[in-house]
Amino acid sequence: MTTYTVHAPPVSATGGASEADRMIFVKDGFCWPALIIPVIWMLYRRMWIVLCFYALFAVAIELAGRFLGAPTATALGILGALYLGVEGNTLRRWTLARRGFAERAVVDGRSIAEAEIRFFHRPAGAPDDADQVTAGAAAGPAARPSFSTDIVGLFPTPGTTR
Repeated sequence: MTTYTVHAPPVSATGGASEADRMIFVKDGFCWPALIIPVIWMLYRRMWIVLCFYALFAVAIELAGRFLGAPTATALGILGALYLGVEGNTLRRWTLARRGFAERAVVDGRSIAEAEIRFFHRPAGAPDDADQVTAGAAAGPAARPSFSTDIVGLFPTPGTTR
């Protein structure tokens, strides 16, 4: 199963469309379009800052090719492409966060369609994943841990006596 993060648009940016229509699901995993056609992928996803850094990286590889030789530039280019494939969706999440999108939930599904069904057809009273974390913290006083808090790791905390 694939994991997807769900991002909700800023409240003021709905533009007449419902919030559900503007939700964005981002896959957590390798991004093949970012590896194969990075510039087109960045333009399509409107990742302008990432595209600028990619252009700087391409210029640096060109300079490395001129001064250090073609094998070094080729190796750097391959490593850069692999990095973009691995971290492409994380860069997309970063871009969405800069635009004001809020991460609402994390859902699993075999495809994006199944993940959308699981997200939109959850029980009516079920809070978002982010709300569950804060609701659990605000629910009441934390239970006393069953272990001693005077020891951190393998060593006693300075200033405590036994």
